[in-house]
Amino acid sequence: MSQSKTYLNALIEGDNKIISEIYRKFYPKVASYIRTNRGSEEEIQDVFQDALMYLIVTHRKKPIDIVSFEAYFFTICKNKWKTLIKNKNKRITNQDILPLLDKDTELSVFILEQQRLELYQEMFQKLSDNCKEVLSSYFNGMSYQDILDELSYSSVNTIRQRVFKCKAKLIKLIKKDSRFSAFK
Repeated sequence: MSQSKTYLNALIEGDNKIISEIYRKFYPKVASYIRTNRGSEEEIQDVFQDALMYLIVTHRKKPIDIVSFEAYFFTICKNKWKTLIKNKNKRITNQDILPLLDKDTELSVFILEQQRLELYQEMFQKLSDNCKEVLSSYFNGMSYQDILDELSYSSVNTIRQRVFKCKAKLIKLIKKDSRFSAFK
């Protein structure tokens, strides 16, 4: 059994020994990331717990096949942290209007966002290597000129066309998937 499956099954079964190992191995990295982004110890604990709950809920619904537990879990924690910050910033800017969100609603919204991300990542992997390379560079903020220099295309216009076509392929793949209509 892979380490990822061992961790997921331990979470489902409540295996305290393995759960302690998850904390020991992954908590420091999550804590460091959140502290670097001005998070408190309480927020670190909330994010870590919510990410574990997400894994439990998701894995119970439909078993997940994860290649790297660490990478997957850290991504969940980062997304949860970003959601927490976004909600925190909304509350600060709208001090007159404080939305009352219970934990179940927050978790449901987070699960939906995570499922969207998973759909995107899954469809992204179906693209050609060239499209993945071009879109990765584009989505990571590289300018067309930088992409041209890095990937040795003939012109900036060619890069623009390639980005457009690859994005169109990705959108088509996502819209074709049955999960997409559930997100609307």
